[in-house]
Amino acid sequence: MKKNLILVLIALFLSSGAVFSQNDDSKPKPNFWFGPKIGLDLVTPTIDQNSIRTQFDSNSQYGIFFQFGRKLYLQPEFYYATHKETYTVSSAAPLETKVNTLKVPVMIGLRLLNLGIISAHVMAGPQGSFFLNESKPLPSFSRQKSNFDLQFGGGVDVLGFVTLDVRYSANLNNSMETNMQQLNWKNAVNVTLGIKFR
Repeated sequence: MKKNLILVLIALFLSSGAVFSQNDDSKPKPNFWFGPKIGLDLVTPTIDQNSIRTQFDSNSQYGIFFQFGRKLYLQPEFYYATHKETYTVSSAAPLETKVNTLKVPVMIGLRLLNLGIISAHVMAGPQGSFFLNESKPLPSFSRQKSNFDLQFGGGVDVLGFVTLDVRYSANLNNSMETNMQQLNWKNAVNVTLGIKFR
């Protein structure tokens, strides 16, 4: 299943220029954007700046995105992500380790509303997460090297160049029933903020 998913992602990426470069207007408009993005996985929903800063220190991601198309678009992204984990081994003091991963979401988006200053969109697509390294590995712990999720959500673009996305992740290794039972904020809601160039 994972090999088939990777092949589909490669095919989508290679065909994006032909499929997503359509333009209905006679006036030429850009069909390609790119830019940096930062984000985090929200464990606890909040608007408190101190809480958000604390969560960002515990898990964050930095990367770049590419967007092909206008109303309907393809958006592959690449992130270097870090998060902290705490383990308790017998009676010893808790062990904290920082885990580094490569996240590769490939989203298909649809722009629903464009008011000029602000526009709204929805998106969905698979995300692959690949383990890179960790600061303090446990000898007796075998870490999963890769994981695949389905992300879906929406966002807004402000002033044409600031983009904000909020997405929920469902693990593709779990059944649909299990994912529905686990619908909560913990390690599931991803928030990213980026700048669009063209």
